[in-house]
Amino acid sequence: MRGLTFQGNGNVSVEDVADPVLEAPTDALVQISMAGICGSDLHVLHAGEAFGFAPGARLGHEFLGTVIEVGPEVRGVTPGDRVLVAVGVSCGHCIWCQEGLRASCEQMSMFGWAPRLWQHGGVVEGGQSEFARVPLADSTLIAIPETVSDAAHETMILPIIDVMSTAMHGLVTGRLHPGDDVVVIGDGAVALSAVHCARALGAENIICFGHHDDRIALARRLGATATSDLRDAEEIAEFARNATRGQGARVVVDSVSNTDSMQAAHGAVRPGGTISCLGMDHFMGKTPSVNWFDQFVRNITISGGLVPMGLYIPRLLELLAEGEIDPSPLLTDILPLADAADGYGMMAERRPGVVKVALKIS
Repeated sequence: MRGLTFQGNGNVSVEDVADPVLEAPTDALVQISMAGICGSDLHVLHAGEAFGFAPGARLGHEFLGTVIEVGPEVRGVTPGDRVLVAVGVSCGHCIWCQEGLRASCEQMSMFGWAPRLWQHGGVVEGGQSEFARVPLADSTLIAIPETVSDAAHETMILPIIDVMSTAMHGLVTGRLHPGDDVVVIGDGAVALSAVHCARALGAENIICFGHHDDRIALARRLGATATSDLRDAEEIAEFARNATRGQGARVVVDSVSNTDSMQAAHGAVRPGGTISCLGMDHFMGKTPSVNWFDQFVRNITISGGLVPMGLYIPRLLELLAEGEIDPSPLLTDILPLADAADGYGMMAERRPGVVKVALKIS
């Protein structure tokens, strides 16, 4: 089969790779119809060697498709089922899974991620390929409701796997309630997803701060009630207060999570509010500075973190079926698998109009 592979820092290519086979009785094989390129994939593109990637490692953790074979202990899906694949493997029954912390599952492994972290035999599976083996299929696969399982809905469903789930995690851990005010810092796919999820969850004012006119326009389309391209933290704080009756936002989603964005987040959040950190600059050694004095004096909660695998996918599918969300505008470009390397380049270069690239595989 064909699959996208890491070939060294700055270089990915589609190559012939081995067809996956069942390795354990809890595995399933999935024929992939669509996959996404995530912002975190760009960290692999630029610095994969530091994360333990070797040439030939397969990439991709956002994918959906059709089950074609299952192991004898799989009970939740059968061949022919249309499924979403969570970004990583989790068991569903350990203490961490039961507490909704699937990223801390004792058997957690990420698709398309560093080989040294893979716990499930064989090679690390990647979703930017024609087929994939999915370990612990009963807890890692999520069936797509029949009402939205056709190919026409794939662009609506694909963003649910990661960016929408990550945004939902930020809002849920941020303790968002209907009628609350939300500030979103950033205008990438996760930030825009946070805008869209906040609207679906009943936020009153949703203010998005970004630096790209096309993305700011998309933020308004997805539900932002106010937008700005301000960069100065004090100006951001003033804008946020003016848009929230002088109070500041109950929840601030920082999709960048560097020192500058965290300073802006502190300025935009109200006393007793929450800053949800969803950015991944710390993976590149850029740990954000937190204003702990402000956190203490104003009782600010710092939350967020790694998406808990498939935890939010069922709820997001419900919102999709109810017509409350349609994240398809996030997928600004759809390419064939053969052009996957070009898709990485489009996102890495932040070409105008490009937010997120999807790969149509079958």
